[in-house]
Amino acid sequence: MKFLTSIWTSFKSTVRGFDSPKQLALGVALGMVIGLIPKDSLIPYAIILIAILTTANLLSLVVTTILCSWVGPLLDPFTHQIGIWVLTFDPLESTWAQLYHVPLVAWTRFENTVVMGSVCLGTALSIPVYFSSRYCFEKFGSSIYELFCQSRFARWIVGEPATQLQKS
Repeated sequence: MKFLTSIWTSFKSTVRGFDSPKQLALGVALGMVIGLIPKDSLIPYAIILIAILTTANLLSLVVTTILCSWVGPLLDPFTHQIGIWVLTFDPLESTWAQLYHVPLVAWTRFENTVVMGSVCLGTALSIPVYFSSRYCFEKFGSSIYELFCQSRFARWIVGEPATQLQKS
């Protein structure tokens, strides 16, 4: 329940404009990585824990996770090929064998080619996604925020601006 409350608080602070473009972009980047990885692995849940412990915007994380979760299965043939390449890379084969026998690491399902490929793809895309979304939030965020604040939905969520409240 506390997680839902923090998402709601994050949503309200996003609407009010309290979050910086860096926080929003971090949420987008982490959400993209979470969305691409199959959810039967421990890895996405570890990334969610990292996101909660950082200053990432949880609303942008949740929205991006949902969107990328729809795209993730479409990329499975591609991530499968990446996973095969990484898991059969000769210098790393003994490392993968040793990691497989570590109790907690086995729950990550890294030996699954789709999971490994999704982790590699998400990790490789996270930096460009972070910087491109940060640029978009810096460039277009204030104008979109101004348009959004004029909507009835924003006034319902955040409340009336202080200047329009009863004057004492």
